[in-house]
Amino acid sequence: MAEMTLFRYLHRDTVLHRMDGRLKLGSMLLLSVSASLAGALRHYLVLFCLLCIALRVAKLPWAALLKELKFFALIIWVVLSINATTIPGDPIPNLPLPGVTVQGVITGLRFAGRLINIILICVVTTGTTPLRTLRHVIEWCLRPLPFVPEVRIATMIQLTFALIPVLFIEFAEMSRAQKARCLEVRKNPIKRMYYTVLPFLEQTLHRTDQIVEAMEARGYSEIRTKAAFKSKTSDWLIFTLCLFVFLVIVFTKRG
Repeated sequence: MAEMTLFRYLHRDTVLHRMDGRLKLGSMLLLSVSASLAGALRHYLVLFCLLCIALRVAKLPWAALLKELKFFALIIWVVLSINATTIPGDPIPNLPLPGVTVQGVITGLRFAGRLINIILICVVTTGTTPLRTLRHVIEWCLRPLPFVPEVRIATMIQLTFALIPVLFIEFAEMSRAQKARCLEVRKNPIKRMYYTVLPFLEQTLHRTDQIVEAMEARGYSEIRTKAAFKSKTSDWLIFTLCLFVFLVIVFTKRG
């Protein structure tokens, strides 16, 4: 699983990798809110095309990303199926499955569009931003707030993003090991889930304990030198583009 790239930083020499972390985080938030507010097909297409261009500019591997997005395909399929059969509306004619409505399918597709765009936003942001830079940006954003431990919160978020790809890799390895032991032969789904989820949770907690012990052994402290940021014209142009997309979606949104 060395090719794992989802939510992991990949070093490249591109304009997105060199972008000011503060403006990059602001652009991510604007696009994420835009994806949540999107209501028309053109909104999803504009965001999707913009993110595809960003993936191309950032030189992130398309094939590996598409392969790893299969983890979210099940979620999309389940939500789409539930919406299609539970939301009342006009039934789809000549469809062998009973209870499927047009309104339910449209609602499920809207959810799928939002989820795909938000995943791509996270992939572009984490793929072009080192975790150290992300931590510094979060500290900078939380520093003006009183009674907020900005260093502690930023460190927690950094560790979360650092653990996500590790957990994906361990879950994939555990699934292959269970498949080699013919776990799929078991007909009881509860036992199959038990023998998969419980070891995964145990491994996750064990990994967390290892990180805590490593930080304590290295004398981790919240007292550190503040990072310095510097923005360029290209950074402001990218941020302005994301702000423009956000405003267009907000003012053209329909219920």
